[in-house]
Amino acid sequence: MRYEFRFVKYHGCGNDFIIKDELAGKPTPDRHRGKLASLLCDRHFQVGADGILFVEASEGVDGSMRLFEPDGKEADMCGNGIRCVASHLCDKLGKDSVDIMTRDGVKRIVRVGEQYRVDMGVVRTKRSDLKQYLSDRGRLNDSLLNIEIDVEGHKMPCAMVNSGEPHLVVKSRSVDAEDVIAVGDSLKRQRSRFPKGTNINFVESTGPHRIKVRTYERGVYDETLACGTGATASAAVALMKSWVKPGPVKVHVLGGEITIELDVSGRAFMIGPAVKVFSGRLDIEI
Repeated sequence: MRYEFRFVKYHGCGNDFIIKDELAGKPTPDRHRGKLASLLCDRHFQVGADGILFVEASEGVDGSMRLFEPDGKEADMCGNGIRCVASHLCDKLGKDSVDIMTRDGVKRIVRVGEQYRVDMGVVRTKRSDLKQYLSDRGRLNDSLLNIEIDVEGHKMPCAMVNSGEPHLVVKSRSVDAEDVIAVGDSLKRQRSRFPKGTNINFVESTGPHRIKVRTYERGVYDETLACGTGATASAAVALMKSWVKPGPVKVHVLGGEITIELDVSGRAFMIGPAVKVFSGRLDIEI
């Protein structure tokens, strides 16, 4: 099947996406979306991106966001991606706030100056919230804030939380010294324990309200310049474990800076940029 593929390219702190607006007209069949993501996300022979965001109409909200990643699979949520979709929809609809449906529920995003504030929901820490991502046995009410991973025989303490995506969070003395890709690739092969893969974040405390984070993302299976759900997970764990002091946390990522706020209920709010890069049209054969 041949497509005339019109799109907009965005990035949030260097985490870049192809946005396919399908609010009107016939949406791309799901069986082709994964193939398009695998094809168009290639940085050497195509547009290049960390994923394709398909925006659809959905009842009761301004739009639905579905992310297909370079491995051809659909992700649950994307923090940087949802800011990009929100920017696109705010401009298109002439609004300063939008509600967007995701596989992790409806998210409200508000434009604040040139940035976007996303209600990410409660950061979940119980086994019951991560049972589809972790095969370890235990009680559903168990906290996963203190678990251990095995990386080529090296035991590493970490926390596992759900911030819209499953994230492992590891405290580091120096994130610059971490072999993020090697660790991520090792975990990628551990499908008996992580049946759907997992994201991993290395976190270094750089001040009372600041952390530095490097993230390996499942689906991309590489280190990315930023990860919104990863920044949310990392800041939440840093606050829960007192790696930083209470209050908004500035998260420095390779592609910029994101601010995370956590209220007393564990509900997280992410504030960060979304930048439109260019629009394009391709003729694609699937």
